[in-house]
Amino acid sequence: MNNIIWAKPDQSYEEHITASYRAWKQTVEAKRSQIKRFSQEFGFDERRFLRSSLLSVVLHDIGKCTDIFQQMMVAKQKGDHFDYRENYRHELVSFIYTVYGSAALTHQEGQLVGKLPIEALAVLGHHKAINPNMSFFEKERKNETPSIIEDGVNQALLLAKQIFEKEGYDFPDPLFKLNTKNIDPYKKASEFLNNFVAKIFQEENNSEAIRPTYLLLKAILHYSDWHGSSGSDVNYHLQAKSTELVSEIGKRCELKNIDFAGLTEFQEECASTLGHVIAIAPTGSGKTEASLLWALNNIENMGGGKLVYLLPTMVTANSLFSRLEGYFGKGNVGLTHSTASFMFQEEEDNQEERRNVLFDKSFIKPATVATIDQLLVTGFNHGKWTLVEANAANAVIVIDEIHSYDSWTLGLIIKSIEHFSKLGTRFMLMSATMPTYLINLLSKAFSSVELIKDNFLLNSCRNRYTTCDKYIDDAISDIEKSVYDGKKTLVVVNNVAKCQELYKKLSFLNPVCYHSKFTLEDKIKKESFIEDTNLLIATQVVEVSLDIDFDVMFCECAPPDAIVQRAGRVNRRRNKTDSRIFIFKASDISKRIYDPDSSGLLTSSFQSFESSSDNLTEADLIRIVENVYSKIKIEDSKNFIDSSIQYAKTQEKLSGVFDNPKREDNNEVTRKMDYLQIPVIPLLFKDEALKLPPSKRRLFEIKMPYWYVLKNKHEIRDITFCEIDYDFEIGAQFRNDTEISSLII
Repeated sequence: MNNIIWAKPDQSYEEHITASYRAWKQTVEAKRSQIKRFSQEFGFDERRFLRSSLLSVVLHDIGKCTDIFQQMMVAKQKGDHFDYRENYRHELVSFIYTVYGSAALTHQEGQLVGKLPIEALAVLGHHKAINPNMSFFEKERKNETPSIIEDGVNQALLLAKQIFEKEGYDFPDPLFKLNTKNIDPYKKASEFLNNFVAKIFQEENNSEAIRPTYLLLKAILHYSDWHGSSGSDVNYHLQAKSTELVSEIGKRCELKNIDFAGLTEFQEECASTLGHVIAIAPTGSGKTEASLLWALNNIENMGGGKLVYLLPTMVTANSLFSRLEGYFGKGNVGLTHSTASFMFQEEEDNQEERRNVLFDKSFIKPATVATIDQLLVTGFNHGKWTLVEANAANAVIVIDEIHSYDSWTLGLIIKSIEHFSKLGTRFMLMSATMPTYLINLLSKAFSSVELIKDNFLLNSCRNRYTTCDKYIDDAISDIEKSVYDGKKTLVVVNNVAKCQELYKKLSFLNPVCYHSKFTLEDKIKKESFIEDTNLLIATQVVEVSLDIDFDVMFCECAPPDAIVQRAGRVNRRRNKTDSRIFIFKASDISKRIYDPDSSGLLTSSFQSFESSSDNLTEADLIRIVENVYSKIKIEDSKNFIDSSIQYAKTQEKLSGVFDNPKREDNNEVTRKMDYLQIPVIPLLFKDEALKLPPSKRRLFEIKMPYWYVLKNKHEIRDITFCEIDYDFEIGAQFRNDTEISSLII
């Protein structure tokens, strides 16, 4: 360009668009199979889609060719102060060029999927949330329309034309004649969102094709823009092969002193199955490795794709993340910690570290470990939903511990399975305890699905079970004796307050206390030495994906499937002959947690174990689960029915494509909870947290009940701190609310 137009303080416009085009080519190649599947499913032409996609990439930043934006870039380059209130969002100006370019492209090539110019919609929303109220563009409503740098725009259009010609496409030349002097970008965009989008969505004959085509196009734009900014190559697929993984499994077993004589029959069957799978196998049976083998072979069969591994909670996800990173290599695995982090951010102002966080949370890495919520929120159009959904639609997804969800979340999961299966996603649903009613319910979500069981281990007995007609508070001397006898002892209770109470009573035995109310930083530290402790006192957080092995467990009665999961942390390697499980009566607080409707769930669970033999096989345990849940029909519950239709209601409200950044609807949630919990930072960490960037502050976060936060919060620099009693050994406690603190789980 004659006079340099800057896209970033350290990247000219030409450099950025050229780098974005390069990333576009890499992304399109990686998504080639997905684009073909979508074109067949929704009836658009592949080459026509690629023209629209490229148009959004070459025009997404043309709005930076304004006086005000260039003044901001120069100020940043010099380190001078710039009043951001004077800035005008470049996406609004880019939108004007893209909407006219889309119309010209339609005139040349015909429609893509109806009348909606999805290229313009993608460009308008590639940084900020878009909805009819234009809430993220408030200052632009008041500010003057920026002055266009004519020479800059002409050079930008010439560059765009050159890129189109490289691909063998005809560029929409009418853009060179576009006069924007009398166009108000804010007003034009507002009219478009308010009067045009919803009308088209309601009237379009092929309206069901609009949303998936839009999200795919916008996802490719995000890939191109973000990688163009960082100058990095697109790392899309997992490159590992199943044969390589088997070798890595052997190395891991050797490192952990586990005998490895090759894959088990169950693992072999999973690995060789193409398509959807429901897998049932006891804890410690190598389910994770079986799922990874299945994933790699299915990714290869699909022509490439991603691996997404979903857990009920992120409390114990760090260990799984480390395992996957060990298998697939550093930088190939993303870790997403909570739905609270799905927020729109100023990508153009981000440092490399922030961008890496965004990559993790958008399923951009070849493999991602996340909570189920990260997938489910896409149906509510929260956060970077287009990117997450497009990546999930080109992935194999493992949903671990599928039995552990309540009726509301399960309804959303089933609807998501139906939706993503249609887009080409393949699922593996795993559990150690899956009663027949749940197998039947889940099977209905698929056109076809294979059921694979580890029958060898299901017929084996791992631990001896004993019920104790007393409360766990009365077992102090028994726990003490177990530790003094040299047994690695696990104590599992149903709420945090009880965990902390027992820790204090047994402190002379040097136990480790582990539950959900530690900071992320402290959880990571504790997970590093949990395996080496002789006494672990924990809550139900140990039930999911924590690779630990104990000799004896003392636990409060819980639902039978939860007890089986806890018992999976005892004699995990199946090489002990005297491992024991002691089940104690449920406290009143336990009933409030697990049986709020007084259905007798915990009583039935205790009685089922009490009336059974000590030497229970894994199959016997599943029969106990079947017996306890035999009278339950989740699909008839109000929460299941309501959640099953919630996505459709939300999409109708949002016309399929609008963003939904504010979570004001109590039904647009992935979990139904008695009380809302939000992430806060204990006030005692204030000085340290204020020195850190936002991504690092999360190391100090703890989720606390909203009602408690309202009474004890301190807002400092838009960060919510909260008065909480906290230390590394025992975690967070309410101040002066000991009775209610028992409800923290």
